[in-house]
Amino acid sequence: MTIELRSVTDSNFTEWRKAVRHGFGQHVHPDDIARLRNDRAELDRLIAAVDTSSERIVGTGGADSYSLTLPGGATVPMAGVAYMTTSVTHRRQGAFSRMMSKIHDEARERGDIVSGLWASQSHLYSRFDYGLAVNSYDWEIDPSFGAFSHSPIDPGEESDAHVYFVDADEAAAMLPGIYAQMHEQTIGSVNRNEGRWRYELFDEERVRGGGSPLFFAICEEAGEQTGYVAYRMHRIGDSDMGTLEVVEQVSITDTAHATMWRFLLNFDLVGKITAVNRPSDDPLWWMLSDPRRLSRTSHDALWVRLLDIPKALEARTYNADGCVKIGLISESQPEIAGTYVLEIDDSQGSVKKTTDKPDVVMTPADLSAIYLGGVTPEPLVEAGRIDAITTGSVAKLHGMFSTDSAPWCAHYF
Repeated sequence: MTIELRSVTDSNFTEWRKAVRHGFGQHVHPDDIARLRNDRAELDRLIAAVDTSSERIVGTGGADSYSLTLPGGATVPMAGVAYMTTSVTHRRQGAFSRMMSKIHDEARERGDIVSGLWASQSHLYSRFDYGLAVNSYDWEIDPSFGAFSHSPIDPGEESDAHVYFVDADEAAAMLPGIYAQMHEQTIGSVNRNEGRWRYELFDEERVRGGGSPLFFAICEEAGEQTGYVAYRMHRIGDSDMGTLEVVEQVSITDTAHATMWRFLLNFDLVGKITAVNRPSDDPLWWMLSDPRRLSRTSHDALWVRLLDIPKALEARTYNADGCVKIGLISESQPEIAGTYVLEIDDSQGSVKKTTDKPDVVMTPADLSAIYLGGVTPEPLVEAGRIDAITTGSVAKLHGMFSTDSAPWCAHYF
């Protein structure tokens, strides 16, 4: 039996998509196959692993094209790795690793500086030099405990921020502009193109999980749209204390954030509000009078791999000037092993390789973890992942890579 990697075309796309969903234990609706093909998938970035004895697809993979916002506000092209499955009948035969290598090689050829993914299994991707760069929280709160003790809105002054409902067509026109502004100012965020917005806002009954159609509300300040929320209601009967499920909430000002959450926490006949993938430094916890009532469950979000280490390190800005020599060791990428001199001058970095002794030694996965500033090097040192060779090198590394806000990737892919 031989497994061969092949391109995905319109002729085998349906089989490929079914194989993707089978890998996650799901069937797929025919209309959703067409929707993925029309609004999201890039055929030239998809891979099928085919058993040549049966001509069946037994493994799938691919990437979506994104831009990733870095510390300092620059964006770089990112391969958003997705669709990764191997049939249970063909595990441990190398197909997965070969697909990952092909995705990375093709991403470099396209000019992608980094690749990123949301991991179905948290132990799986570090062997491919991915580091956990962004954490997020899932929330749950009883809105009867939603009183604020603090707010960026001065209670003695009348705020011009207000919230109003819009229908689905209005939301499709308004939300992308607000999201784009958030993407520009949020480390770790990725863009959404027009097709992906259609894909995200699809709202037929089969995707609602028993909830209502989506509701949309907009926050406006001084004539500018500065925030939005998309949510569903899960309720049985008019008197049921139901659940309000926040599907996505985005704000581009502190006032909009406070206004939107005051709006959500004021609902009647709601016994519970849930929200997934909230920023790790979201200020709501600090605004609540009884913050313990906000249940927060942390989980890994975006994993990152630096495809071109010098270009990636030179693309972001840094919080402290100085020089540090980073030694990299990698079993999966022996060609990138060595010592890199990172020199920061006026927040900008330059990188070159050297034969000098390194100040710190780590894997590319650990460098990727600290790259966006969401992870500091100290716990990686304490965990035995980073070796400090030179005295003071960890503090220097911390000062350089630290950021004023935590990274957040609002978009799941």
